[in-house]
Amino acid sequence: MSQYEKIKKIEASVGGYFGGFYQVEVDLENNLVSWTHGGEGELEETVHRNIRLTTVKKFLEQLETINLLNWEAKFIDPGVLDGTQWHVEIVMDGHTITKHGSNCYPEQWREFRKTISKIVRKPFR
Repeated sequence: MSQYEKIKKIEASVGGYFGGFYQVEVDLENNLVSWTHGGEGELEETVHRNIRLTTVKKFLEQLETINLLNWEAKFIDPGVLDGTQWHVEIVMDGHTITKHGSNCYPEQWREFRKTISKIVRKPFR
């Protein structure tokens, strides 16, 4: 069994002072996703939906392709105070792995954003 098959849940958020925030939860044990967008002076919007087992399998394959579990724990650009912050929590059996950043991203960030957007069928930027 791959390490990625042991993932139970992914929680991810991204946002900043301008542009609002996006928050996503992918519950791989119960095949559910939730997406929330807020800020920018708009009302918060939340969407929940079920996902199929084939979608879960493809999602885990994509996470393995972008090497999510092996990203560094933090990506910080100390020269920028305002901007965009992001956070990813990976819940596995008995432990949680956290990755986060501020105005700095792993090389695979674009692919990660696309993978999250695809599974929730909503933007994650």
